[in-house]
Amino acid sequence: MELRFPDANAMDEMAWPFRLLLGCLTAVISIGLTFFITPLRSFPLLVAFPTVIFSAWFFGMAGSFGCALLDVTLVDVLLTKEEFRFSVGFARQEERLALFLLVSTLVGVLVRRMAHQQAELRNTDLKRNLMLEVAQRQMAEERVRSAEALKEQEELLQIALRANGMGLWMWDLHADAMHRSDEVYRIAGMEPGEISSDPRAWLQCVHPDDREGLEQALLRTRDTGCDYHFQYRVCWSDGSVHWLESQGKAQRDSDGRITRIAGVLADVTHRKRSEEAMLRAEKLAVAGRLAASVAHEINNPLEAVANLLYLISLTDNTAEAHKHAQRALDELLRVSLITQSTLKFHRQPGTPRVTMLSEVMEGVLAMFRGRLHSAGIQVKLNMEEEVAVACMPSEMQQIFSNLIANAIEAMPKSGRLVIRLQPSHDWRDRDKKGMRVTFGDTGMGMERAIMRRVYEPFFTTKAETGTGLGLWVVAQLVERHGGEIRLWSSLRQGASGTVFSLFLPTGIDADLQGVEVGTTTGRRLPGEQVALAPQANSFPSLSTK
Repeated sequence: MELRFPDANAMDEMAWPFRLLLGCLTAVISIGLTFFITPLRSFPLLVAFPTVIFSAWFFGMAGSFGCALLDVTLVDVLLTKEEFRFSVGFARQEERLALFLLVSTLVGVLVRRMAHQQAELRNTDLKRNLMLEVAQRQMAEERVRSAEALKEQEELLQIALRANGMGLWMWDLHADAMHRSDEVYRIAGMEPGEISSDPRAWLQCVHPDDREGLEQALLRTRDTGCDYHFQYRVCWSDGSVHWLESQGKAQRDSDGRITRIAGVLADVTHRKRSEEAMLRAEKLAVAGRLAASVAHEINNPLEAVANLLYLISLTDNTAEAHKHAQRALDELLRVSLITQSTLKFHRQPGTPRVTMLSEVMEGVLAMFRGRLHSAGIQVKLNMEEEVAVACMPSEMQQIFSNLIANAIEAMPKSGRLVIRLQPSHDWRDRDKKGMRVTFGDTGMGMERAIMRRVYEPFFTTKAETGTGLGLWVVAQLVERHGGEIRLWSSLRQGASGTVFSLFLPTGIDADLQGVEVGTTTGRRLPGEQVALAPQANSFPSLSTK
């Protein structure tokens, strides 16, 4: 139990005469006790001394001095023999009493100071305790408010995520446990809590073809701390397949160690279906444009064949009839070539295959030859040590058709189109090898504002004839093949034009990457004019690999 002294400041507000009387009363009590208790008479100041200290503690210096002075007087009057009284003037006794008066007064001063210090310390402790209690109460109130605000924010976040079809997940690496919100389970077609917290348990509902990629993406984020972003499919209990998009970010502790990965999960099935629908729509549009070009290309030779057959029916000269028949056969072979080129790329299997891009390019140019010729556009096709790539030939045909069609529309009053195929590397990763296909035209060029938006869906500068999906589809298909497309354009007078640089990785084994064809720089198609090299600065250089 803690020993606590009475408060020395309890009587400080009382008047000093009253405190002096209280000190004198204390002296009378102490001397009275000494007088009536016979053994104490031998030590007349034994009880008097503590009373002085008591008076100094409680009654201040006025009470202490009054108590000491009265103690000396009463001792001298009552407790000393007649021959030792002050009136006699015995010096030794006077010195003794004076010394008591002096010492008791000094001790009273010290005691009073200690009393004040003790009171100040007690007041300081009380203030500190009071401040601590106030701070604790404020902290408790703040914690309550913070908890309520956090709960409200969590509820709003859950409402927002649920409205947008998104869920929260967190992978605790220390506990190796995956925490998921209820919306995550609903997105995957399950009831909340249906899957355990084991991170590998989630793979049970993932499409078998996407499990390995999902697991590798999560492990890459765990090991390197890079941002996590992956799209994969999940199989619902009713047999339907849904597309999910998951994004996450690694969180570190004060030592920089990765402690957990937190992210969101969203159902992007509708978006995927919309993208596929737009891809199919643009593919149909491209097929329509190609069909028109093919029809135009076939119509001219068929008209020529009809005319030649008519001339054969009129002539009686066998040599002349043979000459007309040979020309008709050439025209029919030309029709057959166009037809085979068209069927070749529209009867492709649904899996990538090793392809020479030059074959696809020549087939597309054959179908556009009529439009190029009628528009007065000179075409130059350069191929340098071509290597095979693994791709979808029909999708390559769609990419090349879109870019060539855009180049034709950019040059309504003739121009030059230079196409170059050459081995190169990805400018983002020099270790990734492949083929770079460059389309450069001397058309009108594009403004920077248009260049920033050319890959947006439904953005078009051809309000009457364009769908705004052509270059968006090109970018999507290139990305699907793991490639990259870049754009440069110039509006300078006499040096305008646009360049699209398309990179496609080989995507095949090393033993197939060495497949090459002979250099065919300047290969010319039947009936095609070969353009001279474009003027300097007409568009960015095409020589960079």
